Amino acid sequence: MVNDDQVAEAKARIAAEVGRLHSRFIDMSHQLHGNPELAFEEYKAAELLTHELEEQGFDVQRGVAGLDTAFVATYGSGEPVVALLAEFDALPKIGHACGHNLIATWGVGAGIALRRALPDIRGTIKVIGTPGEEGGGGKVIMAKEGIFAGLDAAIMMHPRDVTYLDRGSLAVTPYEIEFFGKSAHASSAPEKGINALDALLQVFFSVNALRQAFRPHTRIHGVITNGGDAANVIPDYTSGSFLVRANDQAYLEELNQRFVDIVNAAALATGATVKITEGLSYKQRVCNTRLVELFGENLDALGVPHEVPAQDVGVGSSDIGDVSQLVPTIHPYLQICERGIGGHTPEFEQAAGSARADDLTATGATALAWTAADVLLRPDVRQELRETFREQLGRDPQR
Repeated sequence: MVNDDQVAEAKARIAAEVGRLHSRFIDMSHQLHGNPELAFEEYKAAELLTHELEEQGFDVQRGVAGLDTAFVATYGSGEPVVALLAEFDALPKIGHACGHNLIATWGVGAGIALRRALPDIRGTIKVIGTPGEEGGGGKVIMAKEGIFAGLDAAIMMHPRDVTYLDRGSLAVTPYEIEFFGKSAHASSAPEKGINALDALLQVFFSVNALRQAFRPHTRIHGVITNGGDAANVIPDYTSGSFLVRANDQAYLEELNQRFVDIVNAAALATGATVKITEGLSYKQRVCNTRLVELFGENLDALGVPHEVPAQDVGVGSSDIGDVSQLVPTIHPYLQICERGIGGHTPEFEQAAGSARADDLTATGATALAWTAADVLLRPDVRQELRETFREQLGRDPQR
């Protein structure tokens, strides 16, 4: 077992390696930011990241879990095993407005710095590339294929407008809804048609009418993706995309059924027929509290202040939730912009490529690598993570 002085020495070497690599990290972040790619289409990003990892001595397996742009980069062998996770997909029209260029840079950068600082480490360092977080459920697919089994810890970090050590997430199920009716002249013979738009609107009306009956932290929201073609034609086809969210997996399943009932009722009421396509669900995130504490200690050592989110702070959903249900996981947040600049906005997209974000490529990589080093070097920490996982989830981590 290593002592505290040896851990501190290892962290000093990691920080030195990050300093040497900082300009490369900035370049990596800029290349990703300047070439945004949508879910499962991140071919340039995957090539950039895997090439960098191979250059730094990692053994890279591409196309894992049947996903072209997913990868697992490995250095070392045997136990313990720590993984740094990298997301790199962008959003339609507004690019890296969720800052995945930074998530990828932090994860890959931490893995590289860790390998260079600890070339003779006993155990395994993994950098896992997880495509399609923005609605594609890449980690859900990879989890089902066993990609995360056997990890002592899964570590990643997300940018935002405030630094948090931990924040929950909502379980979510996506739906694509299509209504099929019958076209007719909207003025001279509307009674001869079956209005597919009326059916779709009825879904929105019914959801809104029931909001008071939903539990707190429940969300059902959607958009119309096809509402018809002309105002003087009864629409014979409409479609919409919806997300159903809850902070409890069992309640999400109950809510899903309620939503499906609403959709079917809208079809019955209007005479339309309906096609319901359910997408991949994301589980709620349960971060390992001991691993969260370790990360906080490392942020403190770096002089980075952090806050505790208010109980009523809004949360979204992420496929990291499925990983957190399998192995000890963290998903903290690092402030890259002024408070109040929300994710998924043009302003946040600009922040993700800013000079401030460039500086933080080093901070984020160091904090993640230091936390990974704590897990790799300290058997007592690994035991605490397993015990905490059992306390939080009532079962052992997946081996």
